[in-house]
Amino acid sequence: MVLEKAGNFSTDAQNAGRAGVGPALRLAASILALLSCGACAYLRSTESYGAGAAAVRDLAPIQRKLQTADAASAHVLLTDIGRITYPEFEAPVWYVAYRPFQPALKRVLVLAGVHGDAAAGVDYLVGFVSKRAEPTGAAGCDMDIIPIVNPWGYVHDLPLNRNGMEIGRDFANFDSHEARVIRRFLREKRYDLVIDLREDPDAEGFCIWQYGLPDETVSAAIVSRVQAEGYPIENDTSLVLLKPRNGIVAAPMWGLTFLRLFRELTLAGYVRRNVSDVVFTVVTPSQRPMAERIAMQRIAVEMLLGEYGQTR
Repeated sequence: MVLEKAGNFSTDAQNAGRAGVGPALRLAASILALLSCGACAYLRSTESYGAGAAAVRDLAPIQRKLQTADAASAHVLLTDIGRITYPEFEAPVWYVAYRPFQPALKRVLVLAGVHGDAAAGVDYLVGFVSKRAEPTGAAGCDMDIIPIVNPWGYVHDLPLNRNGMEIGRDFANFDSHEARVIRRFLREKRYDLVIDLREDPDAEGFCIWQYGLPDETVSAAIVSRVQAEGYPIENDTSLVLLKPRNGIVAAPMWGLTFLRLFRELTLAGYVRRNVSDVVFTVVTPSQRPMAERIAMQRIAVEMLLGEYGQTR
């Protein structure tokens, strides 16, 4: 899923290493590969959509479902953390707080909808909030949930924001209003676990990213469970850096430092550097049916909450 030019460059680095000039060139290849990767591993082209983009989704049904959950349970609170305004468009960035009112609970953040055409994560989180409002739907952690980071993109089924900006890669520059809204919300917060739900139009199977974590045991268990349920796993047998190996991408912390220096830091990278030591990006293939994508995300979220979200 890394851009082809990065793959070619990394291959050249490997060949050069065998010729005796490997270390420096391999490092350069690694940096280039990192710059070619986001939390979702493909790079989207930048274009300004203008006023001609057609709306294909309505935010009102989502708002009604979130409001219903808020009204049904004292544990669920719906508010917003900012409003996204363009000449012909205005919408809130919704925030749902789930509080079981129990002592010493771990804190979890879950986000979706950074890319407006990634609808599965949005649908899953709206259903997740509704479930938390049911008497039998309790979760043993305090949760902050942002179901749609990019409301304009979601309404228009387009990946970028109205100005053609890649929100998910704007967490060093903060040129987009959406990224600034998230930064303001995260200020002075700390979480025990952060989950970023994404989709990849180029992927054929499920994968999970982890950031600066030396142990892949949890990720491997999630991949195994997804595979056992009959869903495909993304795998690249080449040696290109930061491509899924058996459904797992282990991003190093030094890579996030380089991304920040090159002003290419992703949302997940920013969160890992500033608000949590345990960050995962769950990536499902958008070419698969919606029900399958939601099912894969549910498996990953439930297993991550079971491992990191429970009070110990």
